[in-house]
Amino acid sequence: MRCSLHSTFIILPLIIFLFTIFSTFCSADQQNITVRGQAICRRRSVKGLHIELREHDTFDPDDSLSTTTTGPDGTFEVRGSENEKCRRITEIDIPKEKVNGIYEMNFVNLNLPGHRDKETCDD
Repeated sequence: MRCSLHSTFIILPLIIFLFTIFSTFCSADQQNITVRGQAICRRRSVKGLHIELREHDTFDPDDSLSTTTTGPDGTFEVRGSENEKCRRITEIDIPKEKVNGIYEMNFVNLNLPGHRDKETCDD
C-alpha cells in the first residue's frame, strides 16, 4: 500500500470542510431576545423614555437591534434578533497511517471549542 503526501493534503481539508459545515449547523442559528420591563425613578413610572436593545460584539461594532419608548406607566417591551453568520473551524490532525483507511473519531462534540479552533464571520 502506497501513501502519498498528496492524498494526505486532500483528506485533511475535506475533514476541516466537514467540520465547518457541522459547526455552522450547531451555532449559526438566528438568536432572538425579548426584554420587558418598567422604568422608574424615585418610585415613579417614567414615560417616554428611549429604550435601545444592543448586542455587544468583541471585535466589530455593537449592533442596535431595536428601539422603543416607555408607555404612560413606564413599561416597555423590545425585541431583537441577530445572525452573525459565523462559523467555527476546527483543525484535527489525521495520522498518516490512517490515509487510505478509516480514522475513527468517535464523538465530535460541537458545543465545546477545542484548542485549534478559529471563528470566521461573513459580512
